[in-house]
Amino acid sequence: MRKQRKKIMAVGLAGAMTAVLLAGCGTKATPENLLRDMEKSSEEVGSTLMNFKMDLAMSYDSDDVNFGMDMDLEVTAEPEASHGKGTVSMEMMGMDFDIPAEMYSVIEDDEYVTYTMMDDMWTREVSDEDDVTGEVDSMSESMAEYADQFTLAEELATVNDQECFELTGELDGDIFGELMQTELIGSLTGYGIDEDQLSDMVFPCTIDIYRDSILPARIYFEMTDAFAALLQDAGVTVSECYVDVNFMEYDSVGEITVPEEAISGAMDMSDGGLKLPGADSEMYESDVKPAGPVEASDALGDSWDSYTVQINDTVVTLPCTIAELEAAGVELDSEYTPEDYVVNAGEYELAWFEDAGGDCIMVSMLNPGSEPAEIKDCQVGSISADAWNLTNGSLKVIFPGGIQVGSTEADLLAAYGEADDSYEDEAYGNSYFWYGEGSNISSCNAGITPDTGLVETISIDCTG
Repeated sequence: MRKQRKKIMAVGLAGAMTAVLLAGCGTKATPENLLRDMEKSSEEVGSTLMNFKMDLAMSYDSDDVNFGMDMDLEVTAEPEASHGKGTVSMEMMGMDFDIPAEMYSVIEDDEYVTYTMMDDMWTREVSDEDDVTGEVDSMSESMAEYADQFTLAEELATVNDQECFELTGELDGDIFGELMQTELIGSLTGYGIDEDQLSDMVFPCTIDIYRDSILPARIYFEMTDAFAALLQDAGVTVSECYVDVNFMEYDSVGEITVPEEAISGAMDMSDGGLKLPGADSEMYESDVKPAGPVEASDALGDSWDSYTVQINDTVVTLPCTIAELEAAGVELDSEYTPEDYVVNAGEYELAWFEDAGGDCIMVSMLNPGSEPAEIKDCQVGSISADAWNLTNGSLKVIFPGGIQVGSTEADLLAAYGEADDSYEDEAYGNSYFWYGEGSNISSCNAGITPDTGLVETISIDCTG
């Protein structure tokens, strides 16, 4: 019986897809025989070392958003396993994230298990292998029809200092849809994209094949035009979007072993653990507990646009200084954002302030000046609190009107009045937005859990 293969992540599926797409042949290469023979040639490969890059640049109104991924992936056929390590990056509204990411996919007790680390947190998930088999079989059966869509370049290309045959053509969205629905890319970039929409799209594709070994060297998807058309009705402009997979080495990967820290420290996401909304449950289950009695200071305002926040027993008014936050009992997490990190004029950077018990709040450090300034010299323009960063109960964060994480939705609306914008969703939970007069930056927003109706996240922003 043919072994079932694990859907690991976008890079892994890109590798599986390319292994089916590309084929070795005799001295006279054509798109037809490359596609026809590649599956047979790839069966002889025991392991692959590749690099996966993805970049998405888009804008909405005056805001620019850039999302990127750069990950090295090693895959073995016997035993079936993979290991990926790299960085996920995001830039938006002055924020700049570079988050380390790592993933292992192995077989444990006849089950396919994926360990994922994002921002120093490991999770564990058991996959549905039946879904994987169907997707791989479907791709294998439909590859031949793509032969007439590719053209073999007259000149050889160079990839990794080696001569390569180069095919250029187009693939429809059915194949690309398989790529976008894998766990890592699905959760980071493809979440919410309709499969029917993907099926109707066309993606220009370049495939390079090593001349000597007739094995894949590189596969490149140009997706800018496809996603620009998909998102234009939403007012989003896409300036760049691509996936680039570089196959660097074959049969050079040793045994892949999951480290003990991942096994012992991973949060189980398969049964009863943390679940992403809309994945395999009808309702997102949260751990938000009802807020306790409010001990609000007289200095705390009643309305959100008082821009006051009580930290423990101290009330600060936004914008405020680092010294004022520290006086309330929290300190800058300088491992994440060093004090000497430079913020450009008119921009801001996210930072976290933590108390001695391990609870923390997220703030934006705003540079209102005309010259670059270090974080320690910037102003605190916003304060955000959420259930995930207040799990120890050591930090008290109270917003105007006595609202805090764990307050009821009814209390929130009673305190702040009708929201300027609201989004109601049975699966994800309701979201509410209030804006300052003449501004969509100075604002307050809150997210409600769908299962309990309690405030899960809340923030007040006075950056402009």
